[in-house]
Amino acid sequence: MSNICIITKKKLIIGNKISHSNKKNKKKFLVNFKKYKLKIKNKIKKIKISVKAIKLIKKNIIKNEKKKK
Repeated sequence: MSNICIITKKKLIIGNKISHSNKKNKKKFLVNFKKYKLKIKNKIKKIKISVKAIKLIKKNIIKNEKKKK
């Protein structure tokens, strides 16, 4: 699997790690990936997505349940 979230399109970025003495060193900022089980067409698929995407999925599920009531 690649290091790009399929939902939010987040990917690795490169920036500077700045020490107390203000030295700048290159650093890779990785995406916070988690494995998530998603039910698609009555089949459970395990995908690797960012935590931000998991929050979006849960938020939309809650909104949809409130609309049904």
